[in-house]
Amino acid sequence: MALFLQPRWDSAEAHYVIDTTPEFRSDKEDYVPITRDARGSTTFTDDDALHNITDDVVHALIEEGGTNKWFSKLPSHEQLMKRVRHTFANLASDAHNYACLGTVLMTPKQLTFVWTPLTSATAPAMYIEDSEAEETEPEPELQESNLPAVALRSSAQETREEYLLTRLRAAKARVEAEQIRMQYFEATGRMPPDSDSEDE
Repeated sequence: MALFLQPRWDSAEAHYVIDTTPEFRSDKEDYVPITRDARGSTTFTDDDALHNITDDVVHALIEEGGTNKWFSKLPSHEQLMKRVRHTFANLASDAHNYACLGTVLMTPKQLTFVWTPLTSATAPAMYIEDSEAEETEPEPELQESNLPAVALRSSAQETREEYLLTRLRAAKARVEAEQIRMQYFEATGRMPPDSDSEDE
């Protein structure tokens, strides 16, 4: 599918005007989502989609321009991508949610993509359940369990007691370890060697 019509020279503005084909403009896959910000400006909402379509359009411009001999010589794809800027044919309204590329304006130093805001119905259809069906099919009642209740967490008091008991056991273990070290010292005349297991 061709993307572009024959370029025409606009002597007043000193640039080529390259319109896209109706087939391209009607292909929803080439639409880019837009929105209207708090200041009323029109902005793109998906930078990745914008970049991908821009990349494809520049490739097509180079290919179709070479095939149809529209230009004597075009810069490389990479150089053209750096010269692309985007603008809108008109400001979007609150109803506009997409934009399609309508025209490319070309000068030796810049490619201006002119996007046209439009409304595309892409939201899924709203489904509302029938209230009569709800009345005829009552929800099943849940029976209460006969099992005894189980506390999911210990109370704050129990948690504090466990903490204090753990500290007490650790302190007692340290005292017993020190007593054993002193007994060893009294029996041998030297302190026992330190070991990593003491802390444990």
